[in-house]
Amino acid sequence: MILRHMSGAGNTFILLDDRHDAPDTGELSAESVRNLIAVHPRADQRPIEGLVRVLSISTSNIVAEFYNPDGTRGMLCGNGARCALRYGLDNGASTAGALQLNLNGCAYAGEAHTDGTVSVMLPPPAQLRYFAPGTLEDVSVPVWYVNVNSDHVVIDALHDASDPLIALLRHHPVFPRGVNVNMLQTSADGLLLLATFERGVEAITQACGTGAVSAALSMWMRTPAVHDYVIIPPSGRRLAVRINEDGGHITSIELRGDASYDNA
Repeated sequence: MILRHMSGAGNTFILLDDRHDAPDTGELSAESVRNLIAVHPRADQRPIEGLVRVLSISTSNIVAEFYNPDGTRGMLCGNGARCALRYGLDNGASTAGALQLNLNGCAYAGEAHTDGTVSVMLPPPAQLRYFAPGTLEDVSVPVWYVNVNSDHVVIDALHDASDPLIALLRHHPVFPRGVNVNMLQTSADGLLLLATFERGVEAITQACGTGAVSAALSMWMRTPAVHDYVIIPPSGRRLAVRINEDGGHITSIELRGDASYDNA
């Protein structure tokens, strides 16, 4: 077992290289995930926002699992996916041909760029939905719901996790699986300033890849002619999202940003 601390755009993870032990252990229990995070803290004491477990690496394919810090799994983590790709490329995968990541049983294309950033390509969202003010019970603001193998809502709001609306949306009965809540602001120069209250972390994280994608999709729903977005999460480390579409139909979504090893 090899363990590294990594981050994607400031989103902090434990990367567990479990290639030799994985066939014998099966999925990690929620308790073992919590224990791994507890006994391997970061030197800077920042919270660890997820665990990426690498199961296999070949020339063209990386197989991994993602776990929230509470031990839940099954959802897509965009920044965790990019960290898995970075680690795979540094440990046997090749940039010479098409590269695929299988994360929690779902396949995604990946790519490394000459500037050191890493991209993961997402399929079209499973669902996009706009809720006008008052459509959701007890919610008086517009809400955009996005499912990109992870459930998100986006609202135009200050980055304030103490706002009662955040807890209300996080557990709103219309979303039985629970949702991540994204608080979005637009800067004067058109950048998207985003804070994500993450399900399974139960706090605002330093960055959220699927949150960045969801914020971009909420903007695309408002202005379909725009396809490229720059998202600034609390970490200040930029994420870029490009929405590819054909005739008004989304074909794929690229999430791009840094993925690095931390000295923690």
